[in-house]
Amino acid sequence: MFKEYVVEGGIPYLGSVMSLKARIGINRVEVGFSVVDLSTTKVGIYWNDYSDSIMIDIGQERSIKKIINLPEGDYSLYVKSFDKKGNSSNPVELITRSVGENYLAVLTHRNIKSKVTGFNNDLTIQWEIADPYNGARFTDLIYTNIENEEVTLKVENGTSSTSIKDYKPGTRFKRVTYYSPDNEWLDTIIPPVIPESSLMIDKKLGKVITYSSQQGSNTAANYYNGNNTDMWLTSGNYPQFATIDLGRVVPVSGFNVWPSFQQTNGRADPRAPTRIKFEVSLNNVEWITLAEYPYDNSLYYFTREFSVPVTDARYVRFTGVECTQSPVFSASIGGPGNKVMNLAELDVLFYLNE
Repeated sequence: MFKEYVVEGGIPYLGSVMSLKARIGINRVEVGFSVVDLSTTKVGIYWNDYSDSIMIDIGQERSIKKIINLPEGDYSLYVKSFDKKGNSSNPVELITRSVGENYLAVLTHRNIKSKVTGFNNDLTIQWEIADPYNGARFTDLIYTNIENEEVTLKVENGTSSTSIKDYKPGTRFKRVTYYSPDNEWLDTIIPPVIPESSLMIDKKLGKVITYSSQQGSNTAANYYNGNNTDMWLTSGNYPQFATIDLGRVVPVSGFNVWPSFQQTNGRADPRAPTRIKFEVSLNNVEWITLAEYPYDNSLYYFTREFSVPVTDARYVRFTGVECTQSPVFSASIGGPGNKVMNLAELDVLFYLNE
């Protein structure tokens, strides 16, 4: 009774492709596979629920690579083999994606934690963790050496610190991070490159020379010693200041202020000013006010960064001008009665020639 449903000789099925893989690119994907059934004459690749497809003619070459232009997004590709009679294989699914503008918009060159020179042909860079989630593979550090030659130094993702001993003082350098979403390098992806325009002067060259007040071991000297795990705690009311001899004249271009965290369980200590001032001098007598800024004395821990007009100076003076409000961390830290200032570290940046 089922004879009408029986196909004499059976229905032939082709062997499916093997070694199916994809390489991810910018608005495109390369699909690679091996054709193992010798009767295969065409291979179809389908996506968007089979509404889009391409057909590839198969000749003598059995190892196939095909680039498909696909807008940024996630895709399930289905690959089927066909013979000259139209018989087909079972589909093989390949899950992949392409990248585009949204992906490119979040890429950055590997971040720098600190960049320091002691003006002895030295450059030391402490690196932040790389971005393997988005496919950062390595970074090139490109600098000018003392022979005025451009040097490229490859920095692997696992490298946390790079020290150079032949850096030409005062010259700009670049960090170039290379991305490949799947480490297959269909497209080499590089964000826009901007040369570094500033460096931090090595704090071993300088020191705090005057200050307004301090408490116990939490001295003003801690504010400029290269260690953001100690702190400067004042004993008097605002304003509070510290004067630093940098050890040499440099074109000062910016400052980083590190909040304390030692007594606030890793959060930013709110005993900090709400307004700060930066001054510079060549002789520690005549002073120029570079800028006054509001200061974020919230409990959110991050480095506060400030740019100033580029000005030659050997001495800098930081002033906590006032504290008009302070978040409450505990009964003794922060709140309306806060009168003391607690900060961890000051970085001084100087301008690099183009």
